[in-house]
Amino acid sequence: MAWTPDGSRLYFDEQATGDIRVAMPDGTVLAQPFAHLDVDASSETGLLGIAINPDFPAEPFVYVYASDPTLGINRLLRFRADGDVADGPPQVLLDGLVTANRYHNGGDLVFGDDGMLYVTVGESHQRNLAQDPTSIGGKVLRLEPDGTVPPDNPIPGNPLFTFGHRNSFGICVDRATGDLWETENGPTSDDEVNLLRAGGNYGWPDVMGAGGPEGTIDPVVDHVQEIAPTGCAVWHGDLYYGSYLDGAIRRLDLPPGPSPGPVAVALIHEPVYDLAVGPDDRLYVSSSSGIWRFDTPPSGTVSVPPPARAPGSTPWWGWLAAGAGAVLAGALVLRIREGRVARRGDGVGPPSDEPVASGRPHDDGP
Repeated sequence: MAWTPDGSRLYFDEQATGDIRVAMPDGTVLAQPFAHLDVDASSETGLLGIAINPDFPAEPFVYVYASDPTLGINRLLRFRADGDVADGPPQVLLDGLVTANRYHNGGDLVFGDDGMLYVTVGESHQRNLAQDPTSIGGKVLRLEPDGTVPPDNPIPGNPLFTFGHRNSFGICVDRATGDLWETENGPTSDDEVNLLRAGGNYGWPDVMGAGGPEGTIDPVVDHVQEIAPTGCAVWHGDLYYGSYLDGAIRRLDLPPGPSPGPVAVALIHEPVYDLAVGPDDRLYVSSSSGIWRFDTPPSGTVSVPPPARAPGSTPWWGWLAAGAGAVLAGALVLRIREGRVARRGDGVGPPSDEPVASGRPHDDGP
């Protein structure tokens, strides 16, 4: 999800359909997609990330990360907006790794306070790539808005910003400090929340979790029991991030102390994909059945059931308007109970008799 800076539009991407959609502040989803891409949508491939140029609409560019079904690679693309639709086909900014392994694609995007575009790239189940500075696999990249390499990157002429990553699912910026946060999935344990530092080595595949050799950076949070952390956002001074496995939203107090302890503050009861703070200072959370809104930070904590792996299937996306009680996804309309809007720590999922897709699976591979 990505808001325009003036708060007039929320852009979101549909992993399986390849549609880029636009929602209005009142929750209305425009009938015509902003753009459509043919994508390879299986396992963790598809239309995977979206960002808006921070100078939009003066710089009217929408960025996406997509799995190309013909070439079998992930690509970073840039569309020029013309009103609420794309002005022609996208520009290719970067060709990524092959998608044959279906997993560890990365694809989350965010603009930093420095105006640069940060791109997460998985290691495509080729663990050796994460430590190889000549490969983009297992990295967080730092690019100019036009896709070129900034002159002040850690390695001149190289898009690498950080390395030693396995399977990143989320990246976000603390607008108060400029800090970049990243969430990362371990194989079957040691899911991480990392504070990114330019040129930093985050250890994979030599180490999982804390206690790595000299020269590696420990995660701020190491979830020894897997939760499959996904999208993140800094809201009201604290870091919030979602979970694919248990449907919880967790809060990490910032700045983290010597023994950081994130707490679960809300349950969506289905896989959580992304978080974004709107220009209205509300937190928006996308799940497998819609986009939810938190008006104020949840108070207290919630009990989280033990995570259970869900069978993989393709997600669909929509918007849950504050007073509407309707979830929209393309032409699909589902009715849900009036007023079921996640807020104040008592987030709830849709009724059990409505379909819920499980989205990008948390793999248990190497």
